[in-house]
Amino acid sequence: NVAYSQMATTFKVQGIVMKSALGGYLDAATMNNFDAISVLVCGYLVGSKLYPALAKRDVRIPTSYKFALGSLCGVLAMSCALLTEYIIRTTYAETGEEISVLWQTMSYALIGCGEVFCISAAYEVAFTIGSGSQKAFASATNLFFVGGLPNILCIFLYRMCSGWFHTSSGGTSIQSISDYADSQVYNYFFLLLVIALFGTLLNLMSPIKRWVASIENVRRDEEHEREATSYSIWLKRQHARRCDTVEVADGIP
Repeated sequence: NVAYSQMATTFKVQGIVMKSALGGYLDAATMNNFDAISVLVCGYLVGSKLYPALAKRDVRIPTSYKFALGSLCGVLAMSCALLTEYIIRTTYAETGEEISVLWQTMSYALIGCGEVFCISAAYEVAFTIGSGSQKAFASATNLFFVGGLPNILCIFLYRMCSGWFHTSSGGTSIQSISDYADSQVYNYFFLLLVIALFGTLLNLMSPIKRWVASIENVRRDEEHEREATSYSIWLKRQHARRCDTVEVADGIP
């Protein structure tokens, strides 16, 4: 989610110094549409094709692995952003020109793929571990951790690394290609890559996998027990009604 939050910040900073595409219809402000398109396409493929195919083979992806897949997409997105950084700088150094904003397409698309695995899994876990009336609170807490907390972390990260967004002379405006090429924004993308890689490796660890699975299993067992209790009560009521009906029928002359 830290990588996801960059769509409204660092990706736009990078996109501002790139040439618009499709006759000016695609620029830094509209490139995030590729994230939405990616979510729709990947969501359909994963939900309608991948998961059903795995279910037929009795294979279930652990929740922590879904988080790892989402974080891995973040790693790949930041890698693409670093590649774009390299092309921006080498092209400007050789020709003095800007490159097309379409170079950002894969970064946005990979962020969208990561959302399908990571954010959807987070909602699923929140709804699963929330019991009864707590489901709404669990979903609200999940919203904070999915959207609120990563934005707060990004603000602190940006302030800590603000020097990378300055020119060598200390200028704070990097909206022109010459000033941008004189900054060190690539260091920030590399830091984000490291964070996403850490998230990937963390969620692949066996203790994390077992811990998340144990929480899910406890809640599922509680739900099954509650359902079984409700069914048992319903059966007793049905039996009592039948007995009352029989007694009434026996009393009729």
